[in-house]
Amino acid sequence: MRRLHHPRVYRASRARHRARAPRGGRGASARRHTADRRRRARGRRQHRASKCPVPRARGVFVSHPSRRRHIRRDVVDTARVMSRKGGWYDEEDDYYDEYDDDDEYDDDDDEYDEEGKTRGLSDVSGTTTTGAGGASAARGPSKAMEVMKTNPKTKLVGAKEVKARRDAEENARYPAVPTGERTAGAFAFDTPSPDAAAFAARAKRTGGDTSVHARASSSTATAKVEEALRTEFAVKARVGGESTTFSGYEPSSQERAAYASDDGDVHVVILGHVDAGKSTLSGRLLYALKAVDDRSVHKNVRDAKASGKSSFAWAWVMDSRPEERERGVTIDVSVKRCVLDNRRQLVVLDAPGHRDFVPSAISGVSQADAGVLVIDGAVGGFENGFEGKAGHGGQTREHARLAKSLGLHSLIVAVNKMDSVEYDKSRYEHICEALRSFLIDEVGFDDGQVTFIPVSGIEGANITPEDAPLPDALSAWYRGQTLVDSLRSLKTPSRGEPKPLRMPIADIVTEVRSLGNAACGGKIESGSMTKGQKLLVMPANVTATVKCLEVDGMRVDFAPIGTSVDVGLSEIDPRHLQVGSVLCHASYPITPTNEIEIRVLTTDVLRIPLLKGSKVVLHSHMLTCDATIDDLIAQVDTATGEVLKSKPRCITREQSAILRVRTSRNICVEPVEVSPTLSQITLRMAGKTMALGVVTAIYR
Repeated sequence: MRRLHHPRVYRASRARHRARAPRGGRGASARRHTADRRRRARGRRQHRASKCPVPRARGVFVSHPSRRRHIRRDVVDTARVMSRKGGWYDEEDDYYDEYDDDDEYDDDDDEYDEEGKTRGLSDVSGTTTTGAGGASAARGPSKAMEVMKTNPKTKLVGAKEVKARRDAEENARYPAVPTGERTAGAFAFDTPSPDAAAFAARAKRTGGDTSVHARASSSTATAKVEEALRTEFAVKARVGGESTTFSGYEPSSQERAAYASDDGDVHVVILGHVDAGKSTLSGRLLYALKAVDDRSVHKNVRDAKASGKSSFAWAWVMDSRPEERERGVTIDVSVKRCVLDNRRQLVVLDAPGHRDFVPSAISGVSQADAGVLVIDGAVGGFENGFEGKAGHGGQTREHARLAKSLGLHSLIVAVNKMDSVEYDKSRYEHICEALRSFLIDEVGFDDGQVTFIPVSGIEGANITPEDAPLPDALSAWYRGQTLVDSLRSLKTPSRGEPKPLRMPIADIVTEVRSLGNAACGGKIESGSMTKGQKLLVMPANVTATVKCLEVDGMRVDFAPIGTSVDVGLSEIDPRHLQVGSVLCHASYPITPTNEIEIRVLTTDVLRIPLLKGSKVVLHSHMLTCDATIDDLIAQVDTATGEVLKSKPRCITREQSAILRVRTSRNICVEPVEVSPTLSQITLRMAGKTMALGVVTAIYR
């Protein structure tokens, strides 16, 4: 049977008993002490057996301070029982000891056991007789036992009584809501409040209206005004190109001269399907323009042959990253600079052709003025890249659309790998006919903007006349320009009127120690940049100072529009410099926004219509962010821009529409009337280009 004791009271009583009769002696007193302890233990067992025959009956046993008897708490008066804290017993003050060593005590003394059996020990009346040496002591009944005799009204507390008692305590703490009809009281709302009474008295003195309806109408009018104000501040103002002016902007004399001159950099991006030979052709082109020396070429040939990729020797001029050389695929945009003619320099941007790296290709096209679309002229190569057979997913069509939508004014189509078909004229004409129909009729290029050239990157055929003569098979029927001649014939695009500085950050420069720890690179789209100039980094809205400028590793003090430059900044934390941010004029900053209005043309690869709430990935110049189509404003005619349908339910493939888009973060774009380069937009879903267009307005 499990016995529960009050430990502190029990141990204190046991200590007093040991002080009166120490256990260390071997004489008669020690034997009497041992016999007394055994008799008391035996008496306790008899008492529990007579009072509580069930081992686990309801109720809790506690130790009485005056007599070490286990008395049921619900049988006796609990007010007469001491607690372990020195006061009277309290239910919350109770904890129990599961072990009592007195009941387990046994000194193997059979003599005293027999003696205890023959003599009367403890009984329920509380009398104890000790018989060692004829000595005896009688104790009277305890106070608790007297209470039990004089108060025979005992009652066992069951589960229902305990539950009722606990419910009564809870109701006392948290009174229940009264049922039935409620009378007006301190917390009733059917009587006027003190404020209402004061207002009524004041209105009565002034002769005003004291009715509740008047007060209600006044509060309703106030709520309507507040709601109108909240709506007015929540709605963003639409700012179009006609509303954006730079009145008061005065460009410097150097900047005016740069805008009027045809000199400067010509940025050309190399596009095309994967394995079309773009990097090889780029390496040959740089070698023909004396941008790569013979030593570097010999080193690349040796390393490529050692790695078992001898055909990639010319491609390694552009693909310098270890992962690109290992995989044989261009991953990021490679930039090389060379002299094009006496007045201009050529900046070659080798864009990746794999469909997994189309975002990198978009950033490369955003920096270019013209493009070279490389076509695989081998048998089956052109069909895989252009027609997009199952399992191949050609990128020729997508890259051509990107070139047009992102503002390239000229496109050179280089039919590469003509050596694999022995410079067959019929093969070349078949490719030209198919591409001319696509580029002019579907993409929208003019006939004068497209040039076709047959080349061979691996053999260097038709790259430049100074490099190598044309093969006999090609010279027999081709009388056109070489690739270098076509690049030199490109015209510098018109730059319009001078505008404040805008330079999107294309990359973060960390390897050039002379620029400092806060450096970035990009192309100046408008304005100019001078050493020591104060500028703003948006959308971070942080001021910085131009510490130094470098163009192709050369220190300069002034960088005009159209220049690819590396900028070292001071007085700024490097963490504020991010790809996609814009360096702008301190007095004429660009406005960051997360809501824009765009006019787009969907592509033929769109399978799921664009709906309100569609999730897309937005690309513009160097930035990439998630976006949501908030509203389909109108469907418009592709040629004229006339509104065909307002608020359409969806936009399907090859349709033009005006959309309102919300981005996941603030971006730096401008309407097309203000900046043709910072307004180009590309929408992609599931790794495919779904729509191309421009920004028509921003909301701020």
